[in-house]
Amino acid sequence: MVRAGAVVLALALAFWPNPAAAQPAAGTAVIEGRVFDQETKDPLPALVLSEEGEMSSADNRGFFRLPVRNPEASSLRITIYLLGYKKKELAVKPGASLSVGLDLEPLAAHEVSVTADSIVSDAGNQKTIALSKMDIYRLPGAAADPVYASHILPGVNSPPDASSLLVRGGAPDEVGFYFDGIEIAHPFLSESLHESYFSIFDNQVVEAFSVATSGLSPRYGDALSGVMDISAKDLLSKSEGGVGLSVLGLTSYLGVPLGSTGSFVGSYDRGYSDILTELNSREGERDFGTEHAFGKWVFRPVPSQTLRVYGLFDRYRYAEGGGPAFSLDSTNWMTAVSWTSSWSKSLATKAVFAASRFDLSFDQPGAVRIKDRDDTAQIRLEALWDLGRHYLEWGADVRTLRSETEIIDPGPAEYSTRSRRAGFFVNDKFRLSDRLFLNAGFRVATLDRAGGGPSFDPRISAAYLLTRKDVFRLSMGVYHQYGEAGLFARNPGLRPKSATHVSFSYDHLTDALELRATAYDKEYRSLYLDGAEESTGNGGFGFARGVEFFLKSKGRRREFILVYNFLRSRRKEGDLLDPAPSPYEIVHSATAIVTWTLGKTELGLRYSIASGRPYTPLAGREWDPVDQAYAPVWGEPYGARYPFYHRLDVTGSTRFTLWNRLIVLYFGLTNALNNKNILRYDYGADFGDRKDQQSIFGRSLFLGVYVPFF
Repeated sequence: MVRAGAVVLALALAFWPNPAAAQPAAGTAVIEGRVFDQETKDPLPALVLSEEGEMSSADNRGFFRLPVRNPEASSLRITIYLLGYKKKELAVKPGASLSVGLDLEPLAAHEVSVTADSIVSDAGNQKTIALSKMDIYRLPGAAADPVYASHILPGVNSPPDASSLLVRGGAPDEVGFYFDGIEIAHPFLSESLHESYFSIFDNQVVEAFSVATSGLSPRYGDALSGVMDISAKDLLSKSEGGVGLSVLGLTSYLGVPLGSTGSFVGSYDRGYSDILTELNSREGERDFGTEHAFGKWVFRPVPSQTLRVYGLFDRYRYAEGGGPAFSLDSTNWMTAVSWTSSWSKSLATKAVFAASRFDLSFDQPGAVRIKDRDDTAQIRLEALWDLGRHYLEWGADVRTLRSETEIIDPGPAEYSTRSRRAGFFVNDKFRLSDRLFLNAGFRVATLDRAGGGPSFDPRISAAYLLTRKDVFRLSMGVYHQYGEAGLFARNPGLRPKSATHVSFSYDHLTDALELRATAYDKEYRSLYLDGAEESTGNGGFGFARGVEFFLKSKGRRREFILVYNFLRSRRKEGDLLDPAPSPYEIVHSATAIVTWTLGKTELGLRYSIASGRPYTPLAGREWDPVDQAYAPVWGEPYGARYPFYHRLDVTGSTRFTLWNRLIVLYFGLTNALNNKNILRYDYGADFGDRKDQQSIFGRSLFLGVYVPFF
């Protein structure tokens, strides 16, 4: 604000006639005083003008002296200006001494994050918890993966060894993923609670992302617990890129401006586990390979029109055991076109057309062999209208899905499902007062195979700026999710699952400290419950309640992050006869991260601890004379818990110049203490013995080098 005020003052002085005349002559009356920030009491270099045409400027202590031409006047109107503050007009007597506090100019509606989303971006902080893009690289244990990096955000209580997101006790499939406004149905290389190790999003092309854990915008549908919205780099002003080699393979990135009308952003990565497993003495245990390619072409023929064309491809291959015990192969590709039109400074529209295909094959010799294919097409039309006090958004989306499953062994059998989901939303973010902002909207959605008619989701959030550093937020909303279309094909009267969210949070945000404390309640209704003759109904219910705490402290060479989540959750769904602890309930989870910057060298430590998830214990076994085999006798559903989880990760990097070329060397030590963290228990064919399935992240060393092109 001081710098802005100085600019205003300089312009005023440049065009004001004879500034020397503004100095009071000996014996004339003056109006003097001090100008300060009403909230912080800091002095302000404001400009003071009188109706007589006199002018004065406050010094760096906020003091001013304004000449008065007519000292006999009963009163004189003066106006006090400073960019970013509300102007103040006063009627004062000549010779008066004033003390004037200025209030901040209210922010436009779009400048405040009303919901308690967490932002990862290099853009300005919209008064919410924020990480920089470089945190994706620097965070120990994040594997430079944006979804892994989001694990440290409040409200995310995922198993530390899985990149899938568990948000406030919700299942992994209760989180929606969007990439540049395109809904991504399969965001992981491998999809299960235990083996969702990496996402398909390349950190090299990510510009920003947000994780919404409550108060989800109505533009997002079919998500009960949260949304991750990722945006790729767009129009570039200069070339950037580089190539990297590590024990996991090759990474490369290139971003170039195309004249004055466009840009290209692309990356290609290829990885193998051979060197990694040999380096860490695990050859033959598990082998995997990955391949990733991404391209985005941006063309802006005129400033008001922008065309974007996308292409994304990912492949993942995984094998376990020397036999192998099983193997998995998946491919994921997406292509899309979007057109953005700016009809005025405040009105814009966007149209997105996208198609994707996901292929998965699973082979466990002698037991199971399955092939899956999902073909998805979607159209999204959106508009926004920025009216300053109001920020209106509305739009519609349609998504079609064709799913095909081929069971080769045991089998053969084939299943095919087609479905169409459509939605419409309206949202208004508006300013009720200088400090109170509201988000109010709704979403209507339908699935052609679902019963019960369209779903209606009203949503409202409020943010109150107690001070410019302290924000209170309250969010309430209803959310519906359809989930697997095949389930509706087999159960024509089935309705979508629903959840009602209520959350309250407090943020304290400064340049050196970010703090958030949140309490929430999530009530589930119409969860899917198994019925007779393999039918499914909506008789399930449940809840998730908890508190969250996030602290980020930044110093000159050090940064400290502390995250703690407490959760209690019970659900009645599936084959459960009574409510039981949710299989996604991690009661306590905490992460502490410290990073140091010493010149061109950085070092980071991350320690994570989490209570074990619930599981159903094996109480015994009994002989089945008909099948001539042992059958399991299970205990109380989700009546036991896996052991506590502990993990220490270390990362480091250093930069230097070689032959006039910048070189970056980095390393990562995952699970430095080599804790034997247990993810699940497996049982033998006769249920006589139990095997501990430990995390794949035993102590592992990663080494790599990165060379920027530009």
